[in-house]
Amino acid sequence: MQKPSILLVDDNDIDILIAKKYLEMSDFFSAIHTAGDGEDALKIVKKVQPNYVLLDINMPILDGWGFLDLFEMPSNKKTIQPKIIMLTSSISEKDEERALNNPHVSHFLVKPINSVKIKQFLENH
Repeated sequence: MQKPSILLVDDNDIDILIAKKYLEMSDFFSAIHTAGDGEDALKIVKKVQPNYVLLDINMPILDGWGFLDLFEMPSNKKTIQPKIIMLTSSISEKDEERALNNPHVSHFLVKPINSVKIKQFLENH
């Protein structure tokens, strides 16, 4: 069975570095793609079709909410349906509720990411 791929969407280089290191150490993913904002992420999703998207909320150009508003699940059943996990520094219950009420979001995690949080979302998928 082929390992899944993941897209990490965050505008903070330090958060990307940390998350990428933990994702690599998990040895679960075949590829780890990155984007600095939601606009770039939408292009990458169409191009590489990741299995997972780790999505930050607060970003320039197009934030996580804007990404979710513009994101369309592929209508072709042969196309990968990515699972979107919100990964954010927000501890707001309103943000968590809003995210989890979105049909595209499967999980809500608070930064920083670590091996326990990666295992947590992988076990639920």
